[in-house]
Amino acid sequence: MRSFARFPRALTPRRALAVTLLGGALAGAGAGAATAATAGSAVSQASTVATHSTATRNITAQLDAAGRVQARGAAAARPLTTWSAIIHAAAGKATGALPAADRLLPAEVSGPQSQMSLDSAQWANATTIVQQAMAKHMGLRSAVIAVATAMQESQLVNINYGTYDSLGLFQQQPDMGWGTAAQVTDPAYASDAFLTGLGQYQASNPGWATQPLWQAAQGVQKSAFPYAYAKWEVQAAHIVATVAKGMF
Repeated sequence: MRSFARFPRALTPRRALAVTLLGGALAGAGAGAATAATAGSAVSQASTVATHSTATRNITAQLDAAGRVQARGAAAARPLTTWSAIIHAAAGKATGALPAADRLLPAEVSGPQSQMSLDSAQWANATTIVQQAMAKHMGLRSAVIAVATAMQESQLVNINYGTYDSLGLFQQQPDMGWGTAAQVTDPAYASDAFLTGLGQYQASNPGWATQPLWQAAQGVQKSAFPYAYAKWEVQAAHIVATVAKGMF
């Protein structure tokens, strides 16, 4: 498995509700203490914490604004399912504290973050990835890792080309045992194959959920650019929150 460079585009927010959900998830994630990842030569821990804090402040401001709008229309609006209820449903629990594996962002994000705009096909591919993670009962954190990986590998586009014979959302190589060319360009199959590999990594790394995202992704992909996955973490969490909201 090999990665190749992709050039992000500016984010065009699709749904205000998705930002609201991610803000709630960040608030519930707690103050994780994972070590900051390095990117290229190095990304300092101070830079990592600052990036995470800025993202949290921005999302929290939007969450507060959305809350005021919702409050004004509460009398006429249908009650929304709470984010707490959604993540407990995804985790298969009624109530109580959730383990790191069932949180979107259980620890500090690693380094500066990037964003890309998504069209309907990219959203459909992201939805397939999240649905496969939920079907395999792997939790929201696994879904975030999988979406971030596909964002780096293919920009969530089911491409029929890549480095060497890499194909599809996760740039899986048929000659490396990932499946036939037809299989790895089937989004559901490709997602399931990546998640199976991630599950194997998790089984031998009990602390995977609080590791830097790039480390778990690299445990599956074996990329020449392992730190590249890190920059999509916050947007991947945003995407997973949006999809999960529609599932429960």
